[in-house]
Amino acid sequence: MMKPITTLENCVTPLFTHAIKVALLLILAALCTLPAYATEDLLTDMETNALMLHKQGRYSEAVSTAKESLKIAGDIFGSDHPRLARSMSILGLIYFSQGKYPYAESVYMKALKIDEKALGKDHPVVATDLDNLALLYQAQGRYTECIPLYKRVLEIREKAFGSNKPVVVTSRNRLGAVYYSQGMYEEAIPLFKQTLAIQEKAPGYDQDNVVATLNILALTYHAQGKYAEAEPLLKKALAISEQNHGQYHPEYATSLNNLAGLYKAQGKYTKSLQLYKHALKIREGTLGPDHPDVAASLSNMATLYFSQARYAEAEHLYKRALAINERVLKPGHPDIATLLNNLVVLYNTQGKSDEAKYYHERLMSTWDSALKPEPNTLPAIQNTTQTKIPYNGHVYASMHSRLFHRRDCAELTSKAEDIIDFQSREHAMRDGAIPCQTCKP
Repeated sequence: MMKPITTLENCVTPLFTHAIKVALLLILAALCTLPAYATEDLLTDMETNALMLHKQGRYSEAVSTAKESLKIAGDIFGSDHPRLARSMSILGLIYFSQGKYPYAESVYMKALKIDEKALGKDHPVVATDLDNLALLYQAQGRYTECIPLYKRVLEIREKAFGSNKPVVVTSRNRLGAVYYSQGMYEEAIPLFKQTLAIQEKAPGYDQDNVVATLNILALTYHAQGKYAEAEPLLKKALAISEQNHGQYHPEYATSLNNLAGLYKAQGKYTKSLQLYKHALKIREGTLGPDHPDVAASLSNMATLYFSQARYAEAEHLYKRALAINERVLKPGHPDIATLLNNLVVLYNTQGKSDEAKYYHERLMSTWDSALKPEPNTLPAIQNTTQTKIPYNGHVYASMHSRLFHRRDCAELTSKAEDIIDFQSREHAMRDGAIPCQTCKP
């Protein structure tokens, strides 16, 4: 099974030592005198160095080293051995991390074919190969292809390990997160509920993971407008965060923020504002005044003020949030674009066309940059509490806003005749629209 990068980082050797070992491996392999255990250690060392070269930004060297280990594995073990498939998976991961998706897919498919033939289609190693492919397809928005793979991974791992093992819980949550991102809430909810039941019964289970599951389950109910089901889950997450971290901790502030968002969607503005203010105070005190989470709290409060027509207060907070993000985030970051858009909408609502035009021009420039992917980086696949997988269905925008939403988003409040229907998020983006931060389409 492919080792995670975090494990491999701990056994990195200096590059000159690596070069000596590679030379030794080549010589001994040619003489057929290298013991199996030594071959494994030296191949693992080569793969470790390939991953570290990638981490250091030495991308061509990383690929060359991974290819070198792949050739040696093939020469020693043969073209149909699982150890060759493992080396292929390392090369595929490096390609994936560099955004070279077609190359990664080709290598991953070859590894899968080898392992299925050598180990059988229900082997846990095959599940790892399928998981690699599913993550790759998910990163590309190929949901109709990744969902069946995640289902098969979950089936294999449940059969091999039972329902409660962490690797099985991870598989279940990944499948649920994809369902959630696609608006397939009825399919997602049973998976999250099963995970929650396991986490709550298991002694010593990481309570932060329990909070994460409570949050994503609550968000799923929230997206369906089932506020009564969402509220107790969010309150429970808040209580666990308080028990684990106290009331002066960023995790507690996040739980406060989630509950405040639910109250805002229900029109309970007084309760919502109180929690948003509390979260802001905690974040400023624990993270400092220039942290992106502080900007997020300011933006949330500004949006609440805007919904109450408290435009001067909203303007002040939006500008504070924008100033923070422009100091600490890279130019073109989507969060900067969102704040610029919010200011455009704010000024248009008040009939301040000059100010709206100024921020609209800045928005267009910023969004052009935000749409450009970072070179040689792994596409962000976040944990389920911060789901940011692109939505694949129709999206909707108000004629008076540049935000686009899922159809059931609480922020989409315009009259039906004022709503624009886009075939996909890509169509909306090409028209200059940007995704809502509440429903994350």
